[in-house]
Amino acid sequence: MKKIIFALSIFLFALTSIKAQTVNEPKLTFSDEFNGAAGIPDPAKWDRPEYCRKPNPNGPDGYWSKEDSFVDGKGNLVIRVRKIADKNNDGDAFDYSCGAIRTLGKFQQLYGHYEIRCQLPKQQGWWVAFWMMQGNVGSETNAGVDGSEVDIMEAFGWTNKINHAIHYDGYGAAHKSVGKNELISGIRTGYHIYSMDWYPDKYVFFVDGIEQWRSTGGGVCNQPGYVKVTAEISTEDWAINSYWSNDPAKATYPDSFKVDYVRVYEFGPNGYPTSTNSIQQNKTLKLYPNPVNESITLNLPEELSALEKLDIQIINSTGQVIKSFRQVYKPIELAVSDLTQGLYVLAVQLNGSSYTQKFMKN
Repeated sequence: MKKIIFALSIFLFALTSIKAQTVNEPKLTFSDEFNGAAGIPDPAKWDRPEYCRKPNPNGPDGYWSKEDSFVDGKGNLVIRVRKIADKNNDGDAFDYSCGAIRTLGKFQQLYGHYEIRCQLPKQQGWWVAFWMMQGNVGSETNAGVDGSEVDIMEAFGWTNKINHAIHYDGYGAAHKSVGKNELISGIRTGYHIYSMDWYPDKYVFFVDGIEQWRSTGGGVCNQPGYVKVTAEISTEDWAINSYWSNDPAKATYPDSFKVDYVRVYEFGPNGYPTSTNSIQQNKTLKLYPNPVNESITLNLPEELSALEKLDIQIINSTGQVIKSFRQVYKPIELAVSDLTQGLYVLAVQLNGSSYTQKFMKN
């Protein structure tokens, strides 16, 4: 059965991935099919965190516990939620516990295709996720370009809502995020595939091979990231309302989130820009002065000239986005004095398309 699913996964990937004109077969760089005997997830691939993930001074706490992530011997990873005794002796009648695994210290990758096939839980009160930590998420210096949390999929046991989100600028007062969710009929029945294509200039999100959302976040991260498969549970008000997980007090636990596989692919050599030479230029976008020392001014093509604000990225000679400017007001003059000498591409983003032009920094 998994061989059939694997072939279907490759087929859907080839049909739906947004790539350059010449596409080579993607290369599988990481996978876990969760086959074999029942026991713990492969320790060579997965770290299992354990701590009080969602403390609540006014009610039961939510823990990540190692024993709540295990392989069932039937080809699945099981992430479980359960009610447990008061773990930190703070006077609660009980606490909650659920599982989490991550490739931290085991595997990371820059760009590519990230995919999970899984069956969502049945009960309300908790949520599950397939996500990434890219670069230094705590950084507040360059928006998402040097660090982003990318939630490929967040889902629930009580609603057909699927959530996608990108978080950046740390988790304090400067924190920002963008996201999208959709209601998908039947999503809580059977197994479904959730995936993301990560390019130097965008993220593209899919459910069962159908594109749901694309975004640049706070600027696409240009640092490697690792993968996480987790459940979370909280008894604070923000979590138990009807927008998010609903109330665990009304649920019957234990409940389970089952994962058939996790796979990561590296795009072929033409799957994303490997240098500025592989980025096609739009001659109607003009930059001056060029070469530049301190700042560069944009002369926009007619189809962009009526827009009040634009998203702009600067890509270095190896194809990585190194600076991102979101919702820039016109007229547009960008400071580039911090760039080192060399060749760059400036890209103006509009509805998933890019208007690009090369420039030289003296």
